[in-house]
Amino acid sequence: MITTALLFLFGLAIGSFLNVVVFRYTPEKKVFDGTRLGGRSRCPYCGHVLGVQELVPVVSFIVQRGKCRSCGHRLSFQYPLVELVSASVFAFLPFFLNSLYGMSGAAFFSAESPLWYYGLVAAWLLAILTWVVITAIDLRHYVIPNELNAFLLVLGICITALLSAYHGSIFPFRVSFLENFSLLFSLSDSIVMNHVGGMLFGGLFFALLVLLSRGRGMGFGDVKLAFASGLVLGWPDIVLAVILSFIAGGIFGGALVLAGRKTMKDKIPFAPFLVFGFLLTIFFGHAIMEGYFGLFGL
Repeated sequence: MITTALLFLFGLAIGSFLNVVVFRYTPEKKVFDGTRLGGRSRCPYCGHVLGVQELVPVVSFIVQRGKCRSCGHRLSFQYPLVELVSASVFAFLPFFLNSLYGMSGAAFFSAESPLWYYGLVAAWLLAILTWVVITAIDLRHYVIPNELNAFLLVLGICITALLSAYHGSIFPFRVSFLENFSLLFSLSDSIVMNHVGGMLFGGLFFALLVLLSRGRGMGFGDVKLAFASGLVLGWPDIVLAVILSFIAGGIFGGALVLAGRKTMKDKIPFAPFLVFGFLLTIFFGHAIMEGYFGLFGL
C-alpha cells in the first residue's frame, strides 16, 4: 500500500513535467528543447509566475477551481488529467505486469529481482507515457512529433529484445497481452518475428489508408505512430488495437457529427483513438478476446 502511494505521488510529479512538455511544445520545434523547458512556470494567459502553492499537481487545480489566481482565466482540464493518468500508470502498471508475467509484487521490489525485468517495466512505463504526450500534442496541434515516434521505436526494440531473451522466465503465452489467444493468430514462434510483423502491419496498413485517401483521412504522423507502436505491441496485439481504435474513432466522430460540433469534412486527430486502442489491448486484450469468442460459445 505504501509502495503504491509513493508510486502514485511520483507519477503525479512526472505528469506535471509532461504537462510542461506538452504546453511548451510548438510544431517544427524539438519536444525536449532545454531552452523552452527551462525557466519558471507561468500562466499561459497573463504571464503570472506561478508560486509553489500553485504547482502542486491536481491539488492546486482543485483549490483554484481550475482558474488562474492572478487573472481568473479558466485553465485547461488537461493539467489534472495528464497528472492523474501518469500517476495511475506508475501506481498500477508495475503490479499489472507482475501478474501478467508471473512475477510477485514482493519480488519486483526486492534485491533479488532480475535487472532485465526492471528494464522491461521501465520500457512499458515510458511507452505509455510517450503515448500520453503524443495524445495531448495531437489534440492541441494536429501533429505527432517525429522524435516521439523515434523514441517509441527504440522502446519497441528494447521490449522485443528483452521479451525474446528472457521469455523462458515469463508465464507461458504471456509475451502477448492476448495471452493464449495469440496462439491462434501468431505469425511465428519467434517473438522477434511477431514484433517485426506488428511493425510492418501497423506501418503498411496506415500508409495504404493515406494513399487511398490522398492524405485526407489520415496523416503520415499516424503512419509513423502505427509503425513504431506496432513494434512495441507486436503481432497480433497491434491488430486488435487498430480495430478498437477505429471503433472508438467511429463512435466518437459520429457522435460529434450528430451533435453538430463537427462536419464530415472536419479534421479529427486520430492519435488519441490509436492510443486508446493500445491501452485497451494492453489492459483488457485477453478479456476482450475471451468475450468475443464467448459469443460463439468457444
